[in-house]
Amino acid sequence: MLKFAGMYLLRQSIFGINPLPTTISLLYILTIKLNIMASQFFPLKNWSKSNGQKKAGFATNTVTKMTGNANFASPGTTINGGVVLTVMTAAANDLAAKYLLRLNGTEAAGQYNTANVLMETLLVKQCNYVNITSGGDPDKIKSSGFNCSAETDSKSVIPPTPGPAIIGINGDGAISVSTPKVDGADDYCTVIFIGEVTSVSVIGKYISFPNGGVTIVIPRAGLHEIVTGLTPGTKVTVMTLAQNAAGKSAFSTPVSKFVS
Repeated sequence: MLKFAGMYLLRQSIFGINPLPTTISLLYILTIKLNIMASQFFPLKNWSKSNGQKKAGFATNTVTKMTGNANFASPGTTINGGVVLTVMTAAANDLAAKYLLRLNGTEAAGQYNTANVLMETLLVKQCNYVNITSGGDPDKIKSSGFNCSAETDSKSVIPPTPGPAIIGINGDGAISVSTPKVDGADDYCTVIFIGEVTSVSVIGKYISFPNGGVTIVIPRAGLHEIVTGLTPGTKVTVMTLAQNAAGKSAFSTPVSKFVS
């Protein structure tokens, strides 16, 4: 459940992520080299390099695949290296949010580029971890969410545009937003406009709208979200898009209602 009072915050907060240490032990380097030479298969570094939204979606998919996966029990906590899954998730959410705001001035563009570079660094670390830990086993590699060198026809397809969102007026300043399910979607990005939005910027962990109006952005929404703390009588307009590792659909047709 989302709760808002005064300032409207991002559901998936824009986390400040500290890069992992870059010092790698000699044993770690030798382990990488030995596994690469001995393996018939290896994970491919073929995620999108320039499109931050696609990259964030790819990273989120690897986290989903590796969570609870016995083949990759402890990324980022053993000599095999890798990235702790919560760190990967936070960086992916950060990048996805800043992708949506990247065209809003020089500062927003710079923050997006920084998040994009960090995500690339983390994915490379995780890819190396998968290579070492899998021992070159193609089934284990594919179970991590990374593509295997033997795969040639497993590319994701951008999901279709969802139908219009369904807004439920729950009373007491609360609304529910339901998104029609789309085949092939990993999750959805939902945007709720309140008032007139004329400018937007990212400041620390928050999205700021200095010239009036408020927008609530839920970068990785599910099929059903609840927002509370809204002012009765205000008009809200909702639209949503579907997304997966291949990219994002167009936004759905906007739907508007008044909060009660």
